[in-house]
Amino acid sequence: MPATPDKKYLNHANEIGLVSEKTFSFDGIFNLTSGETLDGFQLRYECYGRLNAKKDNAIYICHALTGDHHVAGVYTEQDHKAGWWNHVVGPGKPIDTNRFFVLSSNCLGGCRGSTGPSTYHPKIDGEPHGANFPDLSICDMIRAQHALIEHLGISSLHAVVGGSMGGMQALQWIVEYPGFARNAIIIAATAQHSVQTIAFNEAGRCSIRGDLGWENGNYPNGAGPTQGLSVARMMAHITYLSDVGMEEKFGGEQRLDPSKKFEFSVQGYLDHQGKKFVDRFDANSYLKLTEALDRFNLVGEDGLASAFEKVDTRTLVIAFSSDWLYTPKQNKDIVDALLLAGKNASYLEIDHSHGHDSFLIDSGPFLKALGSFLKEEDHANDSDQVLEDDGFRKLKNRYEVKKEADFRAIDDWVSPGDKVLDLGCGRGLLLEHLRATKNVQGLGVDWDLNKSISCISRKVPIYQEEILSALSKFGDDSFDWVIFSRMVESLPEPGKILEQALRVGHKVAISFVNHGYWRNRFNFLLHGARVCNEVYPHQWESSHLSNHFSIREFEDFSKRLLSNGMQINLGRKVFYRGDWLRKCKFLPNFRAGLAIYEIIKKG
Repeated sequence: MPATPDKKYLNHANEIGLVSEKTFSFDGIFNLTSGETLDGFQLRYECYGRLNAKKDNAIYICHALTGDHHVAGVYTEQDHKAGWWNHVVGPGKPIDTNRFFVLSSNCLGGCRGSTGPSTYHPKIDGEPHGANFPDLSICDMIRAQHALIEHLGISSLHAVVGGSMGGMQALQWIVEYPGFARNAIIIAATAQHSVQTIAFNEAGRCSIRGDLGWENGNYPNGAGPTQGLSVARMMAHITYLSDVGMEEKFGGEQRLDPSKKFEFSVQGYLDHQGKKFVDRFDANSYLKLTEALDRFNLVGEDGLASAFEKVDTRTLVIAFSSDWLYTPKQNKDIVDALLLAGKNASYLEIDHSHGHDSFLIDSGPFLKALGSFLKEEDHANDSDQVLEDDGFRKLKNRYEVKKEADFRAIDDWVSPGDKVLDLGCGRGLLLEHLRATKNVQGLGVDWDLNKSISCISRKVPIYQEEILSALSKFGDDSFDWVIFSRMVESLPEPGKILEQALRVGHKVAISFVNHGYWRNRFNFLLHGARVCNEVYPHQWESSHLSNHFSIREFEDFSKRLLSNGMQINLGRKVFYRGDWLRKCKFLPNFRAGLAIYEIIKKG
C-alpha cells in the first residue's frame, strides 16, 4: 500500500512544497588549502524563492556536520520528512522566501551528492576516492560555495547563515570574502575547537578506524565500518544535547521490561540515532569533515580580532545557554573580537535546555531573533506614537513622557559621529534616534532577551549580557560616551559599575529618579510607606533590586570618587520637576523628580 501523502507540507501558503535537487559542476583544477588539488568537483544544492532583478536578495545557508543541502520542502507528495530547517525557511517564515532567494549546498567532502570520499575518482575507473580523498578545510568548503554562487550570476549575498559547522563556515565567509555578504548570522559556533571537542572527535574517529569493516578506508560503497560509525555518532550526539535536556527526557525512569533489548530508554535512543546515521552517512566523510573542524582556527598567533580586521558585514551571533559543545563563552569571544576590531556585531543568548541542537528546535525566541535581524525595514515604532520634527516621539501618555525626558538632554550632549555605549539600553530607542540624527556608532547592553531582539529589529547593535561583565570586555577609553538612562538604581553595586563606565568612556551621562523629591518625602511622612505610582510601579513584595537614592547622595558619591583620586568633573546638569517636563534649578534635591548628570573624565 503506498504511503499516505503528508498534506501539511503541500499546498499551504507558508510552505515551500515540492522541491528538487540541482548539481553544479566545476570543471578545472581546484586548489585546496592543504596544497592538494581536485580535478573538478560537484556540489549538490537546492534553492527556494526567486532571485530578484538586481540579484541582491540571496541568502546562503550553511549546514552543520551531519546536515545537508535539503533545508526545506519535500521531494515527493508521499514524503513525510521535510528539510531540516523547514520551520525556518519558507513563505512568511523568518527566512522568508517571498523576499529572499535561499540557497544551500551539500558541502565539499559531504556524502549527499557533492564530491567527497564516496564519489568516484576520475582517474580510478569505478572506484570511490575513499580514504585517498584529500584533506579539507572550512575554507575549501566556502571557496567551493563561492564558485557555485558566481556560476549563478550572484555578485553579493544579502546574508550568510549557519549553525554549528555551518556557523563556522559563515565565519569563514565574512573573513575570506569581506563585504560579499552584507549580513551574517552565526549560530552556536566557535572560532577554534577546544581541546575537549577535539578529544571527543578523535575518540569517534578511533571507533571508526578500529572497526573490522574499516579496511583502511577502502571499503566498497554500501559497506564499511557500520558499528564504528554508529558509536561515533552516539558519542557526538551526546555532545549535542544537555544534561538538563536528557534528564527531562530520560531521567527518573524505572528498569524497563526485561524482554526489551535495552535496560534504559536512553540506550535505545542512542542505538536508534547510531543506526539511523549509518544508513545516510559515509564513514570517510565523517573523518574528513571532523578533521576539518578540528583544524579550523581563526584565532591564530595574532588573535581573533586580527582575523576580523577586514570584515565588512553586519553580524549577529546567537548562543544557547545549555550548549556545552560550543559554549556561550566561545560565541561571546567571536563578538568580543568583532567589536574590538570595530565591527558591527551583536550577541544574543537564548535560554534553552536542548543543548547544542537548540538551533534545530522550533523555538519562538530563536525564530523571532532570526526574523528581526533579516528585516529590511524598521517596524519598531510603537503604534501609539508619531514623530515630531526633531525625530523624537510625540507621546500620548504621562508614563512615556517620563521615559523621554532624559533622552532629549542626552541628545543635546552627544556630538555627531560619537561612539556611544548605552547600558541598560532597553529596546534601543535612544541609539536608534542618535544613529538616525547624528550618525553615532552605538552599542547597547541589556540582559533582557525580548528587549535585545527589539534592538535587533531596529538594527541597533546589542550585546545581551550583565552590565558589569560587558564593561569588563572593553579597553580604556573605548567610547566617547557611556550612558545610564534611568537604570542605575536597579544595578548591584552601582558605584563599582559607574567606576568601570568611567574607565571605558571619556564621558558618562547618568539619569536617575530623585528619591529625595518632596512628594516622596511627604508620602512617607504622612503614610509611613513607600510610594507606588508610575515612577515606582511595583509593590515592595514584587519589586526587583532597587537602590533608590537622591541627588544629594549622588553628589556625595561623586565627591568621594574625587577624594579617592579619580580624576573626574561634574559637567552639565539638568533637573526636571515632578512632571518631567518643566526644568528646575532652585533646590533640586527637594523639588526635582528627575536628575541628569554629565561626568567628565579629566585628561
